[in-house]
Amino acid sequence: MTHPRDTDFAAVSAATKLLIDRGLERPDVVVVLGSGLSSFADGLGDALIVPYADIPGFPRTAVSGHRGAAVGCTLGGKRALVFSGRVHHYEGCSPADVTFSVLLAAELGAGAFVITNASGGIDPGFDVGDLMLISDQIATVSGPRKLPPGTFRMAGAYSERLRALARRAAADGKIRLREGVYMGSLGPTYETPAEIRMARRMGASAVGMSTVSEVQAAHSRGLEVMGIALITNIPLPGRFRETTHEEVLEAGRLGAGALVSLVSSTLERL
Repeated sequence: MTHPRDTDFAAVSAATKLLIDRGLERPDVVVVLGSGLSSFADGLGDALIVPYADIPGFPRTAVSGHRGAAVGCTLGGKRALVFSGRVHHYEGCSPADVTFSVLLAAELGAGAFVITNASGGIDPGFDVGDLMLISDQIATVSGPRKLPPGTFRMAGAYSERLRALARRAAADGKIRLREGVYMGSLGPTYETPAEIRMARRMGASAVGMSTVSEVQAAHSRGLEVMGIALITNIPLPGRFRETTHEEVLEAGRLGAGALVSLVSSTLERL
């Protein structure tokens, strides 16, 4: 009988071969883009674009704001592979689907893994358009994981070295950079006021519907992780109003320039 891990390995190997056959150089860094951040990949130099539909086993998202292509490029002077779009647990996707990009990054030999997302800011000092460097995470997504056997510590999953480089890059580029804890939920519903109060009491600074499973998988495979959340709405008492997906996408488009500048400048310092 074929073990599920064998099936995953075969799919990832086939995807790796396809990308290399298409001319992708093995990347130094892999970047995953969140909702509305696909414009990050616009204008990247020497871009090699491979639609997800061409990559064996690669899950395809139906959520608007996720372009659905792998982009090989140079970013901050480093060889990079940018995944423009991701799938989510709330689409009915399995943990293996959600973490496929992580497995592919590890198989390609990337050393760094940069993950981005669009988030609701629940720190009272945050504003829409802020970038938040993720220092830690709270995972409220349950279900089976396909990780290496045994247990492992998630403390230190977000690289202090990369965070220090990002802080310097932000200071030099005069980019306002916040820092805090990200809470990842199942979605697809935006949080209720009671859930926001709970998240704040638990120590979260921002909430979203992605990232935590990918970071668990990346950390378990030894990738150096940096996470950046773009604050697209503020679901706080006194500032609360109903959030729409269209508003999140628009905030993503407006914030993509600062995000690409921060990531590029950070990678230059590696």
